[in-house]
Amino acid sequence: MIRRFDIGDVVGGLLLVAFGLWFASYALEHYAYGTTRRMGPGYFPTWLGFLVAGLGGVIALFGLFRGGDPIFVRFRPLLAVIAATAVFALVVERFGVVPAVVGLVFVAALGDPPFRLLRTSLLALVLAALAVVLFAWGLGVPFQPFRWNS
Repeated sequence: MIRRFDIGDVVGGLLLVAFGLWFASYALEHYAYGTTRRMGPGYFPTWLGFLVAGLGGVIALFGLFRGGDPIFVRFRPLLAVIAATAVFALVVERFGVVPAVVGLVFVAALGDPPFRLLRTSLLALVLAALAVVLFAWGLGVPFQPFRWNS
């Protein structure tokens, strides 16, 4: 059965509007905005929040004029992503970023059967290497790739 509007786009767009407006209002309330010539720490997050809200409004508006299929919630991927996030949070402080990223990828991969060991292993290693290269070496974020003495 096709609906008269795309409920997924309408709901998703409205959620983006709500999140973007909250983000912008938080930035305005907690950080100095500054001016265009002398931007404060709240300038960029405020405009980013407004941009997200605007794009969400456009998505919701277009969803009103396009038919869509009903929404089906798949619980296995949802639970896998939540569990993967929890694994990352529990592992990163104790063992470091590389084991945390590897654990995150392996747990998240359980949400989409069939589980492919080689593909998941390659993805985990590439993402862990990218995390070290981009964040530790490229941006200079002070974290330890591995921690074994905790």
